[in-house]
Amino acid sequence: MIAIGRLIRASAALGLALASSLASAAPFAPVIDDFWIVKNGSEIFRDAFDDGVVPPSGPDGDNTYVTSGQPGLTGESGGKLTMTPSLGDKVLITSTLADTTTAGMRTLATNPANSNILDQASAFSIHGLFDMSNLPAVTGQSFGIRAIDRAPTLGFDGNNTFYLFVGVSGITGDVGVFLRLNDFESNTSLALWSSPIDSVLAGADQIELVLSKAAGSDQINASYSLFDYDLVDPILQTASILNAGALYQPETGPGGSPVTEAFVRGQFMSTDRITVPEPASLVLLGIGLGGVVLARRRARNHSTRSVSR
Repeated sequence: MIAIGRLIRASAALGLALASSLASAAPFAPVIDDFWIVKNGSEIFRDAFDDGVVPPSGPDGDNTYVTSGQPGLTGESGGKLTMTPSLGDKVLITSTLADTTTAGMRTLATNPANSNILDQASAFSIHGLFDMSNLPAVTGQSFGIRAIDRAPTLGFDGNNTFYLFVGVSGITGDVGVFLRLNDFESNTSLALWSSPIDSVLAGADQIELVLSKAAGSDQINASYSLFDYDLVDPILQTASILNAGALYQPETGPGGSPVTEAFVRGQFMSTDRITVPEPASLVLLGIGLGGVVLARRRARNHSTRSVSR
């Protein structure tokens, strides 16, 4: 019985250690300071996240954004919006490494008659300024901006949606800036570009991510600027890629007919992986608990035989 007690205590300790390690890990909680859009050289939208109310509220009122993973928009104060993507929705593209996401997409810019529309004829840029205080630690955690053509309520599932983000390389494990092409019709996510920033993270305060397009073109450009405001020249590093891919491509529209979208909308977002115990730990825990069950059965059988004698 002493051996059984030791086994029970050891298995319980292992279970508590696993639970404690999972519970004590701080959630990935990226912070965005500003989100704005420029069209034909003029700023047409800016959210400084300074009204204390999380999206969908914003400069255009209570319906400024279409949000996804609403519980993951966890707080707005001091001119900052904190996101906790682990509390968000399941990622819609299953071939990505991320599990959950939270996002805010500007409601306007789907009607050709609206001056806010980001169409092929116009030049525009979508900007997101993020803190570097809470960085992704594993592949699948990210924060960034998208030029997105999704409008499910209008019958557009979306394709050729570009995501520019800070994340972790699945190959090197380094933090970098990445550009991916997400296609919601073919359920694919394609890596287009990456730029490592690990070597300049010390002292980094903020990063500005930009997706842009020239007037009359359907080619998207991506760039970033990393800032350390303690320096005389605060720009630590910049990089860009031109003509990374084409917007406004044909997709299946309302009623199943092939159409070319007339719009793109700006979105900020973040993603996360759902943490689970390592497989080896699960095996150890299973062996330990299995041993407890077996030992208890043997003890019960022995006790029954003793009584029957």
